[in-house]
Amino acid sequence: MQLSDEERDELRDSARKFLDNEVGSQRVRSLLDDPEGLDRKAWATVAGLGWAAILIPEEYGGMGASWAEMSVILHEVGRRVAPLPLLSSAVLGVEALVGGSSEALRAAWLPDVAGGERILTVAAMGRTGSVVPSELGAVLTSSGGLRLTGSARFVPDAHIADGIVVAARDASGAVTYVLVEPSAAGVTIEVEATVDQTRRLAWVHFDDVAIGDEALLVEPGAGDALHDRVTAAGAVAVCADAVGAAEQMLFTSSKYAVDRHQFGRPIGSFQAVKHHCANMLIAVEASRAAVAFAVDGLDDPSVSVGEAASVAKSFAGPACAEACQLAVQVHGGIGFTWEHDAHLYLKRTKLDESLFGSTGWHRRRLGRQILVG
Repeated sequence: MQLSDEERDELRDSARKFLDNEVGSQRVRSLLDDPEGLDRKAWATVAGLGWAAILIPEEYGGMGASWAEMSVILHEVGRRVAPLPLLSSAVLGVEALVGGSSEALRAAWLPDVAGGERILTVAAMGRTGSVVPSELGAVLTSSGGLRLTGSARFVPDAHIADGIVVAARDASGAVTYVLVEPSAAGVTIEVEATVDQTRRLAWVHFDDVAIGDEALLVEPGAGDALHDRVTAAGAVAVCADAVGAAEQMLFTSSKYAVDRHQFGRPIGSFQAVKHHCANMLIAVEASRAAVAFAVDGLDDPSVSVGEAASVAKSFAGPACAEACQLAVQVHGGIGFTWEHDAHLYLKRTKLDESLFGSTGWHRRRLGRQILVG
Protein backbone atom coordinates (compact mmCIF):
# COMPACT_ATOMS: atom_id res chain seq x y z
CA MET A 1 0.00 0.00 0.00
CA GLN A 2 1.26 3.46 -0.87
CA LEU A 3 -0.54 6.63 0.09
CA SER A 4 -1.32 9.43 -2.34
CA ASP A 5 0.44 12.76 -1.97
CA GLU A 6 -2.68 14.19 -0.35
CA GLU A 7 -2.93 11.31 2.12
CA ARG A 8 0.77 11.67 2.91
CA ASP A 9 0.27 15.35 3.66
CA GLU A 10 -2.56 14.43 6.02
CA LEU A 11 -0.28 11.89 7.73
CA ARG A 12 2.37 14.58 8.15
CA ASP A 13 -0.11 17.09 9.55
CA SER A 14 -1.58 14.63 12.05
CA ALA A 15 1.87 13.48 13.18
CA ARG A 16 3.04 17.06 13.62
CA LYS A 17 -0.04 18.01 15.60
CA PHE A 18 0.31 15.03 17.93
CA LEU A 19 4.02 15.53 18.55
CA ASP A 20 3.67 19.28 19.08
CA ASN A 21 0.91 18.72 21.63
CA GLU A 22 2.12 15.60 23.42
CA VAL A 23 5.91 15.42 23.01
CA GLY A 24 6.98 19.01 23.36
CA SER A 25 10.19 20.41 24.76
CA GLN A 26 9.10 20.14 28.38
CA ARG A 27 8.26 16.44 28.02
CA VAL A 28 11.50 15.70 26.16
CA ARG A 29 13.54 17.46 28.85
CA SER A 30 11.77 15.56 31.62
CA LEU A 31 13.15 12.32 30.16
CA LEU A 32 16.77 13.39 29.67
CA ASP A 33 17.87 11.87 32.98
CA ASP A 34 15.25 9.11 33.06
CA PRO A 35 16.86 5.63 33.12
CA GLU A 36 14.62 4.39 30.31
CA GLY A 37 14.51 7.63 28.35
CA LEU A 38 11.23 6.49 26.82
CA ASP A 39 7.85 8.15 26.84
CA ARG A 40 5.81 4.94 27.10
CA LYS A 41 2.50 6.78 27.02
CA ALA A 42 3.44 8.51 23.78
CA TRP A 43 4.78 5.25 22.34
CA ALA A 44 1.51 3.46 23.11
CA THR A 45 -0.39 6.27 21.41
CA VAL A 46 1.73 6.36 18.26
CA ALA A 47 1.57 2.58 18.03
CA GLY A 48 -2.20 2.95 18.11
CA LEU A 49 -1.91 5.46 15.30
CA GLY A 50 -0.08 2.82 13.25
CA TRP A 51 3.41 4.33 13.19
CA ALA A 52 5.07 1.13 14.43
CA ALA A 53 3.25 -0.88 11.76
CA ILE A 54 4.02 1.19 8.67
CA LEU A 55 6.61 -1.18 7.15
CA ILE A 56 5.00 -4.39 8.45
CA PRO A 57 3.05 -6.43 5.86
CA GLU A 58 -0.70 -6.54 6.32
CA GLU A 59 -0.75 -10.29 6.99
CA TYR A 60 1.11 -9.62 10.25
CA GLY A 61 -1.15 -6.80 11.38
CA GLY A 62 0.78 -4.01 9.70
CA MET A 63 -0.06 -1.28 7.23
CA GLY A 64 2.03 -2.69 4.40
CA ALA A 65 3.02 0.85 3.48
CA SER A 66 6.25 2.10 1.91
CA TRP A 67 9.32 4.01 2.98
CA ALA A 68 7.73 7.14 1.59
CA GLU A 69 5.27 7.01 4.50
CA MET A 70 7.87 5.97 7.07
CA SER A 71 10.13 8.86 6.09
CA VAL A 72 7.29 11.31 6.84
CA ILE A 73 7.03 10.02 10.42
CA LEU A 74 10.80 9.90 10.92
CA HIS A 75 11.06 13.50 9.76
CA GLU A 76 8.39 14.66 12.23
CA VAL A 77 9.92 12.70 15.11
CA GLY A 78 13.26 14.38 14.39
CA ARG A 79 11.57 17.77 14.28
CA ARG A 80 10.55 17.31 17.93
CA VAL A 81 13.69 15.28 18.93
CA ALA A 82 11.13 12.86 20.34
CA PRO A 83 12.35 10.00 22.58
CA LEU A 84 10.57 7.16 20.76
CA PRO A 85 11.94 3.72 19.70
CA LEU A 86 10.85 4.23 16.11
CA LEU A 87 14.32 3.69 14.66
CA SER A 88 15.09 0.60 16.69
CA SER A 89 11.78 -1.24 16.47
CA ALA A 90 9.68 0.08 13.58
CA VAL A 91 12.63 0.45 11.19
CA LEU A 92 15.58 -1.78 12.08
CA GLY A 93 13.72 -4.61 13.77
CA VAL A 94 11.01 -4.74 11.14
CA GLU A 95 13.44 -4.58 8.21
CA ALA A 96 15.44 -7.45 9.72
CA LEU A 97 12.44 -9.73 10.24
CA VAL A 98 10.70 -8.87 6.97
CA GLY A 99 13.91 -9.29 5.01
CA GLY A 100 14.87 -12.54 6.75
CA SER A 101 13.76 -16.01 5.75
CA SER A 102 12.18 -17.12 9.04
CA GLU A 103 8.40 -17.19 8.73
CA ALA A 104 8.13 -18.44 12.31
CA LEU A 105 9.93 -15.38 13.71
CA ARG A 106 7.83 -13.02 11.62
CA ALA A 107 4.61 -14.62 12.84
CA ALA A 108 5.81 -14.62 16.45
CA TRP A 109 7.07 -11.04 16.63
CA LEU A 110 5.62 -8.73 13.99
CA PRO A 111 2.00 -8.56 15.22
CA ASP A 112 3.18 -7.46 18.69
CA VAL A 113 5.70 -5.03 17.21
CA ALA A 114 2.96 -3.54 15.04
CA GLY A 115 0.79 -2.95 18.09
CA GLY A 116 3.62 -1.57 20.21
CA GLU A 117 3.35 -4.39 22.76
CA ARG A 118 6.94 -5.49 22.13
CA ILE A 119 10.03 -3.54 21.10
CA LEU A 120 12.76 -4.85 18.84
CA THR A 121 16.21 -3.52 18.14
CA VAL A 122 19.14 -4.53 15.93
CA ALA A 123 22.79 -4.81 16.89
CA ALA A 124 24.47 -4.17 13.54
CA MET A 125 27.52 -2.03 14.37
CA GLY A 126 30.98 -2.90 15.63
CA ARG A 127 33.11 -1.35 18.35
CA THR A 128 33.84 1.81 16.33
CA GLY A 129 30.36 2.10 14.84
CA SER A 130 31.40 0.44 11.59
CA VAL A 131 28.85 -1.62 9.67
CA VAL A 132 31.51 -3.46 7.65
CA PRO A 133 30.98 -7.21 8.21
CA SER A 134 34.63 -7.89 9.01
CA GLU A 135 34.51 -5.29 11.81
CA LEU A 136 31.42 -6.61 13.56
CA GLY A 137 32.15 -7.50 17.18
CA ALA A 138 29.61 -10.30 17.57
CA VAL A 139 30.93 -13.70 16.46
CA LEU A 140 28.93 -16.85 15.77
CA THR A 141 30.71 -20.18 16.15
CA SER A 142 29.46 -23.69 15.49
CA SER A 143 31.61 -25.64 17.95
CA GLY A 144 29.22 -27.76 20.01
CA GLY A 145 26.19 -26.02 18.54
CA LEU A 146 25.77 -22.39 17.57
CA ARG A 147 27.25 -20.01 20.15
CA LEU A 148 27.34 -16.22 20.16
CA THR A 149 30.30 -14.38 21.67
CA GLY A 150 31.78 -10.88 21.53
CA SER A 151 29.85 -7.64 21.59
CA ALA A 152 27.93 -5.07 19.56
CA ARG A 153 28.08 -1.36 20.22
CA PHE A 154 25.73 1.60 19.66
CA VAL A 155 22.61 -0.57 19.84
CA PRO A 156 19.57 1.74 20.06
CA ASP A 157 17.10 1.09 22.88
CA ALA A 158 18.66 -2.25 23.81
CA HIS A 159 17.89 -1.59 27.49
CA ILE A 160 14.13 -1.53 26.85
CA ALA A 161 13.98 -4.05 23.99
CA ASP A 162 12.14 -7.35 24.22
CA GLY A 163 14.26 -8.83 21.47
CA ILE A 164 17.66 -8.02 19.96
CA VAL A 165 18.47 -9.00 16.39
CA VAL A 166 22.23 -9.46 16.18
CA ALA A 167 24.41 -9.24 13.08
CA ALA A 168 27.22 -11.71 13.77
CA ARG A 169 30.15 -12.74 11.62
CA ASP A 170 31.49 -16.26 11.36
CA ALA A 171 35.05 -17.51 10.87
CA SER A 172 34.88 -16.77 7.14
CA GLY A 173 33.62 -13.22 7.70
CA ALA A 174 30.10 -13.94 6.40
CA VAL A 175 27.16 -12.45 8.31
CA THR A 176 24.36 -14.29 10.06
CA TYR A 177 21.36 -12.60 11.69
CA VAL A 178 20.04 -14.13 14.90
CA LEU A 179 17.44 -13.04 17.44
CA VAL A 180 18.26 -13.19 21.15
CA GLU A 181 16.26 -12.08 24.16
CA PRO A 182 17.93 -9.68 26.61
CA SER A 183 17.18 -12.05 29.48
CA ALA A 184 19.05 -14.95 27.86
CA ALA A 185 22.01 -16.38 29.77
CA GLY A 186 25.22 -14.63 28.75
CA VAL A 187 23.63 -11.40 27.49
CA THR A 188 24.71 -8.19 29.24
CA ILE A 189 23.48 -4.71 28.33
CA GLU A 190 25.52 -1.63 29.22
CA VAL A 191 23.88 1.72 28.47
CA GLU A 192 26.50 4.19 27.25
CA ALA A 193 26.64 7.92 27.77
CA THR A 194 26.48 9.70 24.41
CA VAL A 195 26.27 13.29 23.25
CA ASP A 196 22.53 12.90 22.55
CA GLN A 197 20.45 12.59 25.70
CA THR A 198 17.18 12.22 23.79
CA ARG A 199 18.13 8.64 22.80
CA ARG A 200 19.82 5.70 24.49
CA LEU A 201 22.51 3.54 22.93
CA ALA A 202 23.95 0.44 24.55
CA TRP A 203 26.95 -1.82 24.38
CA VAL A 204 25.61 -5.39 24.30
CA HIS A 205 27.93 -8.21 25.34
CA PHE A 206 27.49 -11.89 24.49
CA ASP A 207 29.24 -14.49 26.63
CA ASP A 208 28.84 -17.90 25.00
CA VAL A 209 25.13 -17.43 24.32
CA ALA A 210 23.43 -20.57 23.00
CA ILE A 211 21.61 -19.97 19.68
CA GLY A 212 18.95 -22.42 18.58
CA ASP A 213 17.95 -22.96 14.98
CA GLU A 214 14.63 -21.24 15.70
CA ALA A 215 16.53 -17.99 16.42
CA LEU A 216 18.08 -17.77 12.95
CA LEU A 217 16.66 -15.10 10.67
CA VAL A 218 18.73 -16.52 7.80
CA GLU A 219 20.80 -19.60 7.23
CA PRO A 220 24.27 -19.40 8.82
CA GLY A 221 26.57 -17.25 6.69
CA ALA A 222 23.76 -16.11 4.37
CA GLY A 223 23.03 -12.72 5.89
CA ASP A 224 25.22 -10.35 3.87
CA ALA A 225 22.36 -9.05 1.69
CA LEU A 226 20.10 -8.64 4.72
CA HIS A 227 22.88 -6.76 6.54
CA ASP A 228 23.23 -4.38 3.61
CA ARG A 229 19.49 -3.72 3.63
CA VAL A 230 19.16 -3.22 7.40
CA THR A 231 22.16 -0.91 7.72
CA ALA A 232 21.07 1.09 4.67
CA ALA A 233 17.61 1.49 6.21
CA GLY A 234 19.21 2.66 9.44
CA ALA A 235 21.38 5.18 7.61
CA VAL A 236 18.43 6.63 5.69
CA ALA A 237 16.28 6.72 8.84
CA VAL A 238 18.79 8.78 10.83
CA CYS A 239 19.17 11.15 7.87
CA ALA A 240 15.40 11.66 7.74
CA ASP A 241 15.48 12.33 11.47
CA ALA A 242 18.30 14.84 11.00
CA VAL A 243 16.47 16.72 8.25
CA GLY A 244 13.48 17.10 10.55
CA ALA A 245 15.67 18.45 13.33
CA ALA A 246 17.51 20.85 11.02
CA GLU A 247 14.25 22.09 9.51
CA GLN A 248 12.94 22.95 12.95
CA MET A 249 16.13 24.83 13.80
CA LEU A 250 15.86 26.75 10.53
CA PHE A 251 12.32 27.80 11.43
CA THR A 252 13.29 28.73 14.99
CA SER A 253 16.37 30.67 13.91
CA SER A 254 14.57 32.59 11.15
CA LYS A 255 11.86 33.64 13.58
CA TYR A 256 14.42 34.65 16.18
CA ALA A 257 16.32 36.70 13.61
CA VAL A 258 13.16 38.71 12.98
CA ASP A 259 12.02 39.02 16.60
CA ARG A 260 15.38 39.76 18.22
CA HIS A 261 16.45 43.40 17.95
CA GLN A 262 19.92 44.82 18.49
CA PHE A 263 21.10 48.37 17.84
CA GLY A 264 17.50 49.29 17.07
CA ARG A 265 16.96 46.81 14.26
CA PRO A 266 16.23 43.06 13.81
CA ILE A 267 19.41 40.98 13.90
CA GLY A 268 18.20 39.33 10.69
CA SER A 269 19.05 42.57 8.90
CA PHE A 270 22.76 42.03 9.59
CA GLN A 271 24.67 40.36 6.78
CA ALA A 272 26.37 37.73 8.95
CA VAL A 273 23.03 36.49 10.31
CA LYS A 274 21.54 36.51 6.81
CA HIS A 275 24.39 34.32 5.62
CA HIS A 276 23.84 31.84 8.44
CA CYS A 277 20.11 31.58 7.71
CA ALA A 278 20.73 31.23 3.97
CA ASN A 279 23.28 28.48 4.53
CA MET A 280 20.86 26.68 6.83
CA LEU A 281 18.16 26.83 4.16
CA ILE A 282 20.51 25.42 1.51
CA ALA A 283 21.59 22.62 3.85
CA VAL A 284 18.02 21.66 4.72
CA GLU A 285 16.65 21.72 1.19
CA ALA A 286 19.59 19.86 -0.34
CA SER A 287 19.47 17.29 2.46
CA ARG A 288 15.75 16.85 1.90
CA ALA A 289 16.45 16.02 -1.76
CA ALA A 290 19.23 13.56 -0.85
CA VAL A 291 16.98 11.76 1.63
CA ALA A 292 14.11 11.66 -0.88
CA PHE A 293 16.44 9.95 -3.36
CA ALA A 294 17.48 7.42 -0.72
CA VAL A 295 13.87 6.75 0.32
CA ASP A 296 12.95 6.07 -3.30
CA GLY A 297 15.89 3.68 -3.46
CA LEU A 298 14.65 1.69 -0.47
CA ASP A 299 11.25 1.32 -2.16
CA ASP A 300 12.70 0.40 -5.57
CA PRO A 301 14.16 -3.14 -5.83
CA SER A 302 16.18 -2.16 -8.91
CA VAL A 303 18.24 0.43 -6.97
CA SER A 304 21.31 -0.42 -4.89
CA VAL A 305 20.30 0.25 -1.31
CA GLY A 306 23.93 0.84 -0.39
CA GLU A 307 24.31 3.56 -3.01
CA ALA A 308 21.03 5.20 -1.98
CA ALA A 309 22.03 5.24 1.68
CA SER A 310 25.49 6.59 0.94
CA VAL A 311 24.07 9.47 -1.09
CA ALA A 312 21.98 10.55 1.89
CA LYS A 313 24.66 9.92 4.48
CA SER A 314 27.39 11.62 2.48
CA PHE A 315 25.54 14.93 2.36
CA ALA A 316 22.61 15.09 4.77
CA GLY A 317 24.53 13.80 7.79
CA PRO A 318 27.13 16.60 8.04
CA ALA A 319 24.90 19.25 6.43
CA CYS A 320 22.13 18.92 9.01
CA ALA A 321 24.59 18.95 11.88
CA GLU A 322 26.16 22.09 10.43
CA ALA A 323 22.73 23.70 10.09
CA CYS A 324 22.04 23.10 13.77
CA GLN A 325 25.47 24.50 14.64
CA LEU A 326 24.59 27.65 12.70
CA ALA A 327 21.33 27.83 14.64
CA VAL A 328 23.34 28.09 17.84
CA GLN A 329 25.32 30.94 16.29
CA VAL A 330 22.18 32.80 15.17
CA HIS A 331 20.78 32.65 18.69
CA GLY A 332 23.98 34.08 20.13
CA GLY A 333 24.50 33.81 23.90
CA ILE A 334 21.13 32.23 24.65
CA GLY A 335 21.85 29.51 22.07
CA PHE A 336 24.75 28.23 24.15
CA THR A 337 22.72 27.76 27.33
CA TRP A 338 21.09 24.65 28.73
CA GLU A 339 17.75 26.47 28.88
CA HIS A 340 17.52 26.80 25.10
CA ASP A 341 16.64 23.77 22.97
CA ALA A 342 19.29 24.43 20.31
CA HIS A 343 21.75 22.12 22.03
CA LEU A 344 19.26 19.22 21.94
CA TYR A 345 18.98 19.54 18.16
CA LEU A 346 22.69 19.92 17.61
CA LYS A 347 23.45 16.83 19.69
CA ARG A 348 20.71 14.85 17.96
CA THR A 349 22.05 15.60 14.50
CA LYS A 350 25.65 14.95 15.53
CA LEU A 351 24.66 11.45 16.64
CA ASP A 352 22.64 10.96 13.45
CA GLU A 353 25.76 11.87 11.50
CA SER A 354 27.77 9.17 13.27
CA LEU A 355 25.43 6.18 13.23
CA PHE A 356 25.50 3.47 10.54
CA GLY A 357 28.81 4.44 9.03
CA SER A 358 30.76 7.67 9.13
CA THR A 359 30.46 10.37 6.49
CA GLY A 360 33.97 9.55 5.25
CA TRP A 361 33.22 5.85 4.88
CA HIS A 362 30.02 6.49 2.95
CA ARG A 363 31.78 8.93 0.63
CA ARG A 364 34.53 6.41 -0.05
CA ARG A 365 31.98 3.68 -0.76
CA LEU A 366 30.00 5.97 -3.05
CA GLY A 367 33.18 6.97 -4.84
CA ARG A 368 34.12 3.34 -5.45
CA GLN A 369 30.65 2.59 -6.81
CA ILE A 370 30.79 5.54 -9.18
CA LEU A 371 34.34 4.89 -10.39
CA VAL A 372 34.32 1.09 -10.47
CA GLY A 373 30.61 0.41 -11.03
